[in-house]
Amino acid sequence: MHNPHNPKHTDGFAKYRARHLRRARPTLLLLPPAKRRALQRNLIFIGVTLGTLLLLALVSRANAAGGAYVVDDGAINAPGECNVDAWHTANRHAGSTHNETLSPACTFSGLPSVQWGAALSRATDAGKGETQVSPQVKAQLLSREDLGLELAIAAGAHIALDRRHAFDGADFNLPLTWQAMDALRLNLNAGWNHAYNDGAQQHRLTWGAGFEYQLAQMLTLVGERYGQEGGEQAWQAGPRFHVGKFVDVDLVVGRSLTGDRAQWLTTGATLRF
Repeated sequence: MHNPHNPKHTDGFAKYRARHLRRARPTLLLLPPAKRRALQRNLIFIGVTLGTLLLLALVSRANAAGGAYVVDDGAINAPGECNVDAWHTANRHAGSTHNETLSPACTFSGLPSVQWGAALSRATDAGKGETQVSPQVKAQLLSREDLGLELAIAAGAHIALDRRHAFDGADFNLPLTWQAMDALRLNLNAGWNHAYNDGAQQHRLTWGAGFEYQLAQMLTLVGERYGQEGGEQAWQAGPRFHVGKFVDVDLVVGRSLTGDRAQWLTTGATLRF
C-alpha cells in the first residue's frame, strides 16, 4: 500500500521536487523583475490570508460580503456580528502599481440598525506609497423580506496618514438590493463624492449596478459596473468561492473604461464571526 510517511517515499519526493524546482526557477526568471515581484506579492498575500482564515474558521461563519467590489448592497451585519475583508489588487501591466486593504465592520447589539467599520489601505505606484484610514458607517433604512428589498445609507471619510494634507475626501451612498429570485441579487447605488487633494477639490455624483448569482452551493458569480460624473468608470467581475461555511474567497478581474484603460487582478477573502 502507498504510504506517504515511508522514508523512502519521502526521500524520492524530495528529489523529485528538487528537480522540478530547478526546472521552474529559470522559467520564473524569464519574467520581468516588476512582474516577478508582483507575482511573489500575490502568492505571499494569498498564503498568509488563507492561512489566517483557516485558523479562524473553526470559530467563525462567513457569508457574502462586499470585499473588493465597489457597488455596495443594502444589507448590514446581524446584531452582534462582525466581518473582516482583506484583498490585494495588482495592475496587470505595471507590477509596481498595487494596493492592499484590510476592512473590518461590526453591528452592535445595542444599536442593531447601524454597522460601524473602517478600512486600512496601502497604495503603491512606481515605488511611491500612501496609506489611508477610512472610517465608515452604514445604517439600514428598509428591510422588507416579503418584497425582497433592502435599502441603506452609507458614509465614509478618507484620511491620508503620510501626507501634509491628511483629509482626502468623503462620500455618501444609497445602496438598494432586490432579491429578484432565490439565486439572484441585484444591487443599485446612487451617491455623492467629495475629493480633496492638495487644494484641488471635486464634487461628483456616483453610481453603480451589480449582481450576485449563486451558480452552485460553493460558487457565486459577481459582477458590477460603476462610475463617477465626469470621472472614473470601470467594471469588475469574477467568481466567489464559498469554502465550507466559514470562508469566502474572491478572484476578481477589472478594467477602467477611461484614461489608459488600466486592467487589474484582485485576490481577496471574507471572514464573518
